[in-house]
Amino acid sequence: MIFKNYVYASAHLLFACSIILLYTGTSHAQVAPDSSSANVRSEPTGSPAVKTSNIKDAIEFQSNDSLVINLRNGRKAFLFGQAKVSHTAGELTAGKIEMDIEKNQVEAKAQSATDTLSYPVLKRESDEIKSTRILFNYQTQKGKFEEAQIQVPDGYLIGSKVKNVSADEVFIEDGIYSTCPPDYLYYYIKAKKMKVVDQEEVFFSNARLYILDIPYPIVFPFGYVPASLEKRRSGLLTPTYAFEAQSSRGIGLQNLGWFQYFNDYFTGQISSDIYTSGTFFTNTNFQYRKRDKFNGNLSLGYSRDQGLEKTDPGFTTSVQKSIGINHNQEFSPYSRINAGINLRTADYYTRNSFDIDDRATTNSTSKLAYNYTHPENDFNFSINSQLTQNFNNNTTSLSGPNSTFSLKTLSPFKSQVSNEPKWYESLSIRYNNSFNSRFNYAPIDADTAEITFIEALFDPAKYEKATGKEDHFRYGFKQTAGLSLGRLLSSPFLNLSASANFNEYWYPTSTRQFFSPDSTSDPNPVKTEQVRGFVSARDFNLGLSFSTTFYGVSNSKIGKFEGFRHTATPSIGYTYRPDFSDPMWGFYRDVQIDTSGNTRKYSIFSNEIFGGPGSGEQQAISFSIRNVFETKIVSRDTTGEVNEKKLKLIDNLSANISYNFAADSLHFSDISTSLSSNAINGINLSSRATFSLYQLNSDGREIDQFLLENGKIAQLQSFNISASTSFRGGKSGPEVYTPVYRRSYDPFDQARFSPVDPHFNDEPVVPLNSPWSVSLNFDYRWQFRFNESPTKSATLNANNISFRLTPKWRFTTRIGYDFIEKELTPSQFGLTRNLECWNLDFQINPFGENQYYFFRLTLNSAQVQSLFQKLPILKNLERSSTSTGRGYDRF
Repeated sequence: MIFKNYVYASAHLLFACSIILLYTGTSHAQVAPDSSSANVRSEPTGSPAVKTSNIKDAIEFQSNDSLVINLRNGRKAFLFGQAKVSHTAGELTAGKIEMDIEKNQVEAKAQSATDTLSYPVLKRESDEIKSTRILFNYQTQKGKFEEAQIQVPDGYLIGSKVKNVSADEVFIEDGIYSTCPPDYLYYYIKAKKMKVVDQEEVFFSNARLYILDIPYPIVFPFGYVPASLEKRRSGLLTPTYAFEAQSSRGIGLQNLGWFQYFNDYFTGQISSDIYTSGTFFTNTNFQYRKRDKFNGNLSLGYSRDQGLEKTDPGFTTSVQKSIGINHNQEFSPYSRINAGINLRTADYYTRNSFDIDDRATTNSTSKLAYNYTHPENDFNFSINSQLTQNFNNNTTSLSGPNSTFSLKTLSPFKSQVSNEPKWYESLSIRYNNSFNSRFNYAPIDADTAEITFIEALFDPAKYEKATGKEDHFRYGFKQTAGLSLGRLLSSPFLNLSASANFNEYWYPTSTRQFFSPDSTSDPNPVKTEQVRGFVSARDFNLGLSFSTTFYGVSNSKIGKFEGFRHTATPSIGYTYRPDFSDPMWGFYRDVQIDTSGNTRKYSIFSNEIFGGPGSGEQQAISFSIRNVFETKIVSRDTTGEVNEKKLKLIDNLSANISYNFAADSLHFSDISTSLSSNAINGINLSSRATFSLYQLNSDGREIDQFLLENGKIAQLQSFNISASTSFRGGKSGPEVYTPVYRRSYDPFDQARFSPVDPHFNDEPVVPLNSPWSVSLNFDYRWQFRFNESPTKSATLNANNISFRLTPKWRFTTRIGYDFIEKELTPSQFGLTRNLECWNLDFQINPFGENQYYFFRLTLNSAQVQSLFQKLPILKNLERSSTSTGRGYDRF
């Protein structure tokens, strides 16, 4: 009887377990043969769960400690010790889990209130909820959570009570939202009620902003945080706190403003700087772009700089303005137009920019250009204009419209099949022409001129009144034709070539000079006038050049250097040009210069845009030589294998000089030399020098007497040497390597203590690799001056200095030193700190006249930045800004 009951109870229990398996999948259990009990307890085995993936909406569960199944009051299962339940609705892990099979419901808790390692965690796709207690229906996907933490894209939600009414909608009571990790809540939004939709959008009511647990004194009755933002949106800009060491400005805020997204092709932005003195700066910028068609922007700037009080001594007001237009358009693969207009007042950058390069700019340039290339490259055509403002001397120059037309180089005798080309096959013909126009406005009273550049441009009378000149607008046409023969010798070692060039000039005016007897007291009694009427001129020159290359080799050995090679490339050139000042050409005339009847020659094209034919016959022969020095670095490893590496000791060492046979004196030109080398790894070295062979008279002019007569070979005229290098070190930042053994402690996995592992829970020592970089540039210049001390300059600039003080502190600077003036050049220093969910930026310039510092604290998260400040990067449009929060377009 006992045996029969035992068999009956065992069969009944096995049948019940099989039903549970159909719903759950189980861990293996040893069932006690006790027919009088409906409670079944399993022993830990560590075996994987049995999966029932062939059944729709099947549940998989497992535990490390034990499993209890209760069949008396419904079908329930109790899991203890790293319990885990998996379903298509999500995955639940906890210290203990109670499953109600009939209600499709699970309840998860920690093993104890103090066991934080076993807190319940529900994972659903990218969503993760951590709570002290979870009650969840995996059929309806509804749930309740107590003291829960929810991770959403780029943020965290914490609530005392959380109710999940559907898979896409969550309600939170006494909620907190922050992009900071829960352990570092430097700031957060705390609200009485919150609602999360689609795991992306967060709505809240009766909320306050807390920073370092200090409440912000404003209550938001309702609000909205888009957890997944579109890039195409409008928003506030990032403000920056600024202080300048100028009593006239005080403290202020920079980059206050708004960015407006209109559509994918057009955006706008307005930003302002304000100071306690009343000084302000406003900049408006519009951008437009259509991909593969055109793009550009329009910017307008206005600033008003004033002192603190009108009653202060020396109170002044300065108004600065700027307009910038940039447009680029491609009509076809063969034609395009580029426009860059930048007009501003003289002190616009000085008053409003903190960039060192901007403040050093003394001119403003605007350009407009159109280019066309023939599809078969038969010809090229371009037209352009350029406007340059020089604020140092208050002059303005307008160059344009200018046009250039050039034909493809023609080789009429070139053969396509000949393996041994004849000398005449190298004949090539070139042709190009140019039309140039120019307007130069340099008023006599540059600082007090009442006539503006625009008025002088359109009114010749006002131009003459302001400048005292008649050449209002100059323009001319020049065309050039050239012939060249590349290989007159068939030798592979000798190269002989010849060339001929012809130029023609067309002008609508010419220059006449005359002596004014009534102005003998005038230091310049010779007057100039402009004569209107078409004139033309022509000149030409002939040239012959010869070059070869020879080598010198040495097998000597110095340390690791074995073998040296010297490559020398000498060349000789001859140029002939007739004397176009001869009366037979009609391009030069004589003018009396004093009452004694002395005369001088002048060119009637001296004031024209291209000039004219040169004076004086030229029969010059030029000499030049270029040298390259190389060697090999030879190394041998322990096996005796030889490794060779070529090294250029000197990339270029050259010198050139010319001699003019036709000159009546000073036949030799100056000697020019240059040197460049990259022999030292990472260092670029270059140098240039110019020497004169002639003596100077008492006025500092060269005379036809060699310095060699005084025991001196040559006089150094100018010299400069520059060296640059860049260094970098460290790695991408602190690195954590994988130790021999590293596993977190699991109180339910007792197997790890048998056998005892000596490396259990070892923590590695984290090596700190601090990446750093620096670029150094040294420049020394020397210029000879007669009877005066030479002009010298020596500067060392350290640019792009950057290194990490710690994994979260980053230091950047740009600094230089002037060895002649013995002072620091304009410098900038920057310090950045990563505060988990914040970024702290600090910049300072403690030297020079323009001393200032900036302070900015921004959020790392784009989601919360959008609430306060952040300008988006659009699909087709981007904003550019400097570290101070604004940038200036350069054209």
